[in-house]
Amino acid sequence: MTQLFKKICCFWILFLPVLDAQSQLFPLDHQLENKLGLTLYSIEHPKHTSIHPFELRDLAPGRNIDSLIGGDKFKHSSDDSWIERKLFYEHLLDIESEDHRIYGDIHADLQLGREFHDGQNTFVNTRGFVVGGSVSDNFSFYTEFFENQAIFPKYLESYIKRDSIVPGQGYQRSFVANTFDYSYSTSIISYRPSKYISFQAGHGKNFIGDGYRSLLLSDVAFNYPYFKITADVWKIKYIVLWTEFQHIEKRQLGDRFPFSKKSGIFHYLDVNITERFSIGLFEGIIWLPKDSTNNRGFEWNYLNPIIFLRPVELSLGSPDNILLGINTKYIINENAILYGQIMLDELTVDEYFKNKGYWGNKYGVQFGIKSFNAFNIPNLFLQGEINLVSPYTYSHKSPLKNYTHYRQSLSHPLGANFYEYIAIGEYSMNRFEFRLQLNYSTFGTDSSLKYSFGQNLAKSYDARYRNYGNFIGQGIKNTLLYSDFRISYLLNPLNNLRVEASYIFRLLETGNKNSETSWFSLGFRTSFRNLYYDF
Repeated sequence: MTQLFKKICCFWILFLPVLDAQSQLFPLDHQLENKLGLTLYSIEHPKHTSIHPFELRDLAPGRNIDSLIGGDKFKHSSDDSWIERKLFYEHLLDIESEDHRIYGDIHADLQLGREFHDGQNTFVNTRGFVVGGSVSDNFSFYTEFFENQAIFPKYLESYIKRDSIVPGQGYQRSFVANTFDYSYSTSIISYRPSKYISFQAGHGKNFIGDGYRSLLLSDVAFNYPYFKITADVWKIKYIVLWTEFQHIEKRQLGDRFPFSKKSGIFHYLDVNITERFSIGLFEGIIWLPKDSTNNRGFEWNYLNPIIFLRPVELSLGSPDNILLGINTKYIINENAILYGQIMLDELTVDEYFKNKGYWGNKYGVQFGIKSFNAFNIPNLFLQGEINLVSPYTYSHKSPLKNYTHYRQSLSHPLGANFYEYIAIGEYSMNRFEFRLQLNYSTFGTDSSLKYSFGQNLAKSYDARYRNYGNFIGQGIKNTLLYSDFRISYLLNPLNNLRVEASYIFRLLETGNKNSETSWFSLGFRTSFRNLYYDF
């Protein structure tokens, strides 16, 4: 743990009472959360659904996390052998007593595939493990490790070779031609001394929102160290999150220089206004304790977990990168919700209403709808979502302060300067699961090395092409069609072990040039995680 997080932990943990309360982490996985929609979005028991990962007490107090995931859905008989129980119904390791529980599983993602358009065979060979558990009712932990080798289709191969980053999974080591070698780990501990407050520290990801995407803080990028305080009182839930991100220059990857570090602090206040309607206020700051022009040291003002920091940031004469946002949801009925986000990077009101495309009006908007047991069909989930982000959003004058980590956006994989439409359908029948995702997006990329048209967050906004006349999709027009269809047979719900067949079709039109991907794969998979290859 870095000095930053040591200071924060010591500063706050001394002031806390110790009372009994339940604390156990829930996996950060969209598909699993969609299955729990009726529990998450209950009108009778309103929850703060926009803060991820969840703690078990936030979802279903008094319930075992295995039963919530679906461990009691498939019953085994007394005649089943040890191998049958471990393969289909139980954790590989499960030790439980009155005041503690430890479980463990082996992770595997073994896939063989074929990319038909380029005539390339693909594979994924992932091995790993997960160990988690809880001690008494107020302490829990979770750790997992993945070691991977893979050959990807050409569009992912090109991306990885360009940035030396496997999307969402960190730095790659290429050891034979187009085969990539990479590994990563997650480790989180959670402590809840009372029912009103909890602490979480580790190396992982966070997500704020009710959608498939988040324009505020997403889990698209690689893991990062963080420390989080959560307060939960009455109808209010408030988090403060301190993070440390890596800013990686291309030269550093080849020469193995230590990666540059930047800090982040995030505040999020979520209020259940009624049983159906909630609103959340977001604030995020990316800052550098030290850079080539500034040696200011640690900014103690950013340790304050209570106040919103925009006035503080202004009073310090700070050059830091700050974002503000709103997250909302409305429960239409027990089967459907509306949700949305508004994110402001910068906004000059006079310039906005002049409608002249001023570059400094940087914003993002999300609108979506989810339906559980759609059309009264049990286990049918449907989702539609629209996202748009204006040019130069998330970027900064100093690229060191852009809204990225490990060369990936902390919000959306397309960066900025785009429109996106997403449709998702999921259906389960006994152990069979079906999933279809369709994406359609348009975005603008740079037409010269000198100027930025606002999509590439690695470029300074001082390199902008013009001050006025900017619009979403400017630059070289790109049109992306992405579809992902999966059929799986769930072997064990506790570790998400499944046999899965998938087919991905991707068509990217860039100017007069087309790039097509037609990718089929088949294999065994375990673990709960979100991997985003839909860009």
